[in-house]
Amino acid sequence: MKKKGIFTTENTESTEVDSVASVRSVVNTEDLPDGFQMTELGPLPKEWRVVRLGEVVKLTKGRKPDELIPKYQFGALPYLTADYFRNRLPTEWVPAQYLSKLPFCSKEDVVLIWDGSKAGQVFIGLEGVLASTMVRIDPENEIERDYLYFFLLTQFDLLNSKTTGTTIPDVNKEVFRNLPIPLPPLPEQRAIAHVLRTVQRAKEATEGVIAALRELKKSLMQHLFTYGPVPVTERERMALQENELGPLPAHWRVVRLGEVAKVRGGTAFPHEHQGKQGGKYPFYKVSDMNLSGNEIYMRKANNWIDEQTVKILRAKLFVKYTVIFPKIGAAIHTNKKRILISDALVDNNVMGVTICEHDQCYPGYLFYWFESIDIGQFSSPGPLPSITAQAVKNAMLPLPPLDEQREIARALQAVDARIAAEQARRAALEGLFKTLLQQLMTGQIRITDASGGDSQTNRRGGSRTAPPTMDTAPKTTEAAPSPEPKD
Repeated sequence: MKKKGIFTTENTESTEVDSVASVRSVVNTEDLPDGFQMTELGPLPKEWRVVRLGEVVKLTKGRKPDELIPKYQFGALPYLTADYFRNRLPTEWVPAQYLSKLPFCSKEDVVLIWDGSKAGQVFIGLEGVLASTMVRIDPENEIERDYLYFFLLTQFDLLNSKTTGTTIPDVNKEVFRNLPIPLPPLPEQRAIAHVLRTVQRAKEATEGVIAALRELKKSLMQHLFTYGPVPVTERERMALQENELGPLPAHWRVVRLGEVAKVRGGTAFPHEHQGKQGGKYPFYKVSDMNLSGNEIYMRKANNWIDEQTVKILRAKLFVKYTVIFPKIGAAIHTNKKRILISDALVDNNVMGVTICEHDQCYPGYLFYWFESIDIGQFSSPGPLPSITAQAVKNAMLPLPPLDEQREIARALQAVDARIAAEQARRAALEGLFKTLLQQLMTGQIRITDASGGDSQTNRRGGSRTAPPTMDTAPKTTEAAPSPEPKD
């Protein structure tokens, strides 16, 4: 371990970005790991340099073409807007006759949003004509293109918070040019980019699996709520009959939802009772439906109340396995539905549907039937849309025998379990990526082999260990509870 004195960084240019980037003006360097040096970015390996970004890149600003067309025609190229990078679907094209005068991007080019609310966001991987709100960032010989891309991923917050312009914000050119960037030797830059790219591609592959499973679930719901739990190959043999909902199996019934379930809104939730984390019952608001872990089953709440508060509010509990959804305002159009896994209260912006005839309707089936419909069909028109209990009670519900209801619910629960497992894997990969990005860019993990085979970890007081691998991403998740009738 090296022992040194006090290191002082003086900022001779006194630019705003230097004052942000300098970790501190006086740094105690007693605890520097072996092979490290103190820099304005903190401890870095001795082989690394710190330079200004403007010294190692060139910028090319996009331009608006004379003409844009909504559909592809021969020779045209896509117009590379931020939406195209995010959605991977081109919506505008540049005709061939204008291409020679406009800046072009290949799939390997690093592109950054220069103008707008997302100024500082960086992309890679598409080819076409550079949009007027974007810049192409071309690296010099000292820096690898992919390494540059991953470095800029870490700089969005700084660039976005230091924009110029009043009406339309744009990246501050001086801030951008004076960003300090750590530069490992080129082989190590390639190795760092290789590891990060591998994790990023694994995350993208997981996102593709999630999208495919969601499409499978949509198709499966359409099949199950039309033909029941029969194989696709046998649906042509199913005896169907026409009714107000269209063709359904002849042995199914159609009832009004109010015949098998109670429907009511929630309770007003005065501010003085909100914010408590202790209590017997969760008190859910519409915003709680957005909490991580509450995608189907309501597991988390920002507010809890005790029995005494229930009495003060004169509130009536919603029992376990009640289906809830927004009933007022724009939240209706989010089409969110959730299911309670414990007795709870909901506020007066939420509607609850609770089965009262358990010998006729299975809670899991009811939830997935709600998943198959758009609750907007129940809302009244007007500037503030709302859903009344009566409108929901009058909804026509296809009702198979209970054993078929359970089979339908189990089939859809199996798909949801797969989706949850892949979402957990995606979250783990996101966490792994962020950790690796920070540790690789600061030399806490050293990888000198582009295949990732030669690696070590440098930490203060730590030992040399293998870096995290993608095996840290879980492949399974806790099984979702199966909605059963309350005894």
